[in-house]
Amino acid sequence: MKLKSLMFSAFMLTTFFMMAQDWSTDVYKYGELYPGYIIDAGGTKTEGFIKYDDRYSMQKDILFYTDKADKKSKTKYKTDDLTEFKVADKLYHCIHYSGGLFSKPINANLVVKVDCITEYVWYDRAEDYMTMRKTASETNEEFYARMYPPTTLFLKAGEEDVKTISGFALKFTEKMSEWIADNAELAEKISSKEKGYGMLHLLDIIEQYNESCEK
Repeated sequence: MKLKSLMFSAFMLTTFFMMAQDWSTDVYKYGELYPGYIIDAGGTKTEGFIKYDDRYSMQKDILFYTDKADKKSKTKYKTDDLTEFKVADKLYHCIHYSGGLFSKPINANLVVKVDCITEYVWYDRAEDYMTMRKTASETNEEFYARMYPPTTLFLKAGEEDVKTISGFALKFTEKMSEWIADNAELAEKISSKEKGYGMLHLLDIIEQYNESCEK
C-alpha cells in the first residue's frame, strides 16, 4: 500500500475513533466546577471539584477545589504532578505523551477505554486557533475538531511507549505483530497477512488482544 493511502487510512481511523468523544456544552459548561478527584504522584486520591476547561487546556493544568463554595480551597496542579484525575465524565491518565515531542513529557490524556491496551486521545491546538471562525456549514464539533485536532493513542499495560495510529502507517505488519507478540496466535495472523488483520482492522486487532489478555 502506498504511503499516501496508508496515511489516509490512519486519518480515517482517527476520525472514526473520535466520534465517540462528546464535548458538547449542553451538559457541562466551561468555567464551571464539577465533581471529580485527583491522584498525586504518591498515589494519594483526593475527592473534590475541578474547573471544566477546553479540551486542550485540561491536558496541561487543572484548578482543583476541595470545597466548591470556598475559593481559598483552590489549588492549581500541573498535570505532570499527577497520575490520574477525573472531572465530570472525563477521566484522564497522566502519561508520557504531549503531542509527539521527542522529550516525551508527562501530560494528561483523555481515556477512551481502559484495558490491557488502553485507548486515549490527545488534543493539539491549531496555530491559528485564536482567529479561527466557525463556518456556516460546520457543526460545533466539526469546528472544534479543526481548532483542537485529535490524535488517538494506545498504551499497553506495563509499558511507557505510547503508540499512535500514524506510527503504524509504515511497516504495519512488522510493528503490530511485534507489539502484541505475547499473543502468538494473533501475531501470526498479522504476520501472515491473513484477511481482516491489516491496518484498517487495527481497532479489531486491539479488541481481540484485549479480549484474550490477562486482566
